[in-house]
Amino acid sequence: MKYADKKTKNLYRLFLSTLLVAVLCSIFYVTKKDENINISESYAEENIKTVDYVNYSVDTSEYADDASTDFVIPVGEPIGIYVKTDGVMVVDTGEVTGNDGKVYSPSEGKLIQGDYIKEINGIEITDKTKLIEVIDEYGENTLSVLVERDETEIMLQIDAVKGKNDRYMIGLWVKDDISGIGTLTYVTKDGFGALGHSINDNDTGTVFKVSDGAIYPARLINIDKPEDDNPGRLEGIINYSDEKIIGRVNVNCEYGISGTINSRMNQLTENREWVPVGDKSEVHKGKAYILSCISGEAVYYEINIKSVSYSENDAGKEIEIEVTDERLIALTGGIVQGMSGTPILQDGKLVGAVTHVFLKDSTKGYGTFVEEMINSSND
Repeated sequence: MKYADKKTKNLYRLFLSTLLVAVLCSIFYVTKKDENINISESYAEENIKTVDYVNYSVDTSEYADDASTDFVIPVGEPIGIYVKTDGVMVVDTGEVTGNDGKVYSPSEGKLIQGDYIKEINGIEITDKTKLIEVIDEYGENTLSVLVERDETEIMLQIDAVKGKNDRYMIGLWVKDDISGIGTLTYVTKDGFGALGHSINDNDTGTVFKVSDGAIYPARLINIDKPEDDNPGRLEGIINYSDEKIIGRVNVNCEYGISGTINSRMNQLTENREWVPVGDKSEVHKGKAYILSCISGEAVYYEINIKSVSYSENDAGKEIEIEVTDERLIALTGGIVQGMSGTPILQDGKLVGAVTHVFLKDSTKGYGTFVEEMINSSND
């Protein structure tokens, strides 16, 4: 059987979901879980740190008696993200060679790209290892395969092929996890929101159905600036060991990922201020700020909101922004991959998160409403 094992040791894989004028601003490359990635600790530029020249503290007293106002801590820290599929996702079907020397395609025309294999012969399939074991154990007879396709469960019958190694195969490329770098948008007393857009599988383009996942601190070691049609990216070191987990991922939807946090999150949010959440109806054209920690400390960079849309067709791209702060332009060239989830603040409130960058102009991009991020985390 062919399997897609793309958790290649120490290999960064750029997650590029290219649109007509914009790309998602998160990086998703597959690495081996529980493994430290050894990369040079020096930045590409010296003196990369900047000084916060905007006093963005908020007087919350005016909201003291307003129970309808939500407060969050805007963060802006790069984080490592690791999520597992709900079942095993089919990337593609393929050919296998039987012990008779003939070539077969057992799954062709039955399983399709984007299917999630949930059970085989009534046995739950949680990962690739389990999939291989069950097929080999029960492959002598026709397999009953329970698949989730477009939110609907269907049962398929597949005849496995015995290979030259006397193991049964059904000819599949599959995936059971994905990982990468994004930005933590906000935390509440017990939860978080990040990315501002969904984690999409880079082979199928579909939203990753998550059964479990976690977020981790990320230590940046380089900023790859945009060049031509390359949107640039953040590069860093992530330790995916369990003792480094700062939150669990419960939701992956069009407005980002969300979940619960633990006490380790305090290290990222220590001495941070709580700010009110702005309603999407309050977002307007004009001056705003993004909060980013990519310089090594929390800094507010000035941006200009060029337009605001309330159309459902613009989900994830409701706020068009332009970076006007020369410090950030000098540091990153504008918006780069890995900055998805960077908080957007306006008029003393958290109103959104960066989601996309324009391919032709890295100083411009899109953001989504933080109100939608928070609402989706509660669904």
